[in-house]
Amino acid sequence: MTSSIEKLTRNEVKNLLKKDNLLEFNRSIKPLHVKAMFESVKVCGILRLPVVGKLNYPDRRNKVVVDGQHLLSAFLKTKQPYINCVRKEYKDKNQVIRDVAKLNNIQKSWNDENYLDAWYKFGKTNLKYFTNYAYLYNMYKEVLTGLPCGLLIDIYAVSKNDFKEGKLEFKDREFSDKLAQVCYMLKTKYKKGAFTLQGLRVWAFRRKFKDNRDIDFTKLECRLKLALRNNEDKNCNSREDFESLVDIIYNRI
Repeated sequence: MTSSIEKLTRNEVKNLLKKDNLLEFNRSIKPLHVKAMFESVKVCGILRLPVVGKLNYPDRRNKVVVDGQHLLSAFLKTKQPYINCVRKEYKDKNQVIRDVAKLNNIQKSWNDENYLDAWYKFGKTNLKYFTNYAYLYNMYKEVLTGLPCGLLIDIYAVSKNDFKEGKLEFKDREFSDKLAQVCYMLKTKYKKGAFTLQGLRVWAFRRKFKDNRDIDFTKLECRLKLALRNNEDKNCNSREDFESLVDIIYNRI
């Protein structure tokens, strides 16, 4: 990839922010984020440069926003006549998405759902890992709706960093499916929140991957339901508390 600094006028920025010049796997522009960015620019000025790309692969486009669409939108609210941008040329789609993921990971402006959405929409170009992203995307959007995206990543992914970089691999998909279904039951039937679900996950992972002991998920689900009906979790105020409770009720004679 080659890069340089390019000066863009206000009209050029307006054109750049049209739908055709925004990458399909990047986030939609959110007005509240633009407003917050504008307030920051008023106080501190422009502290980083947007990245504009020239795509030299079959989807040929001369200028697209690779990073900084909210900053460019905030710039238009100022009276500045131009803005400096980093201009990069990309030979394939793989280089673009890796830049997008890396830039947003460093700036911590993407959340787990953004990464899942981006790598799913990246599609079959990332063929080695696409089926994993498609599977997890479907579980999150269609099957286990309501479970936090971050929890599902923790349940399924070998490494969260690899997930963010487009290299999602599963620990043990069958095991993860069963664990995710129990979490879904706790979330939907008993309205349990993050620390409860993570407590169960930590217990299950310790038993399966550290202690090398199998889990009877039918037994686990039945005993959880009975314990919750008896309000045995009333003193659970943290992930560790619920992890300990699961251990007690699962091993109860």
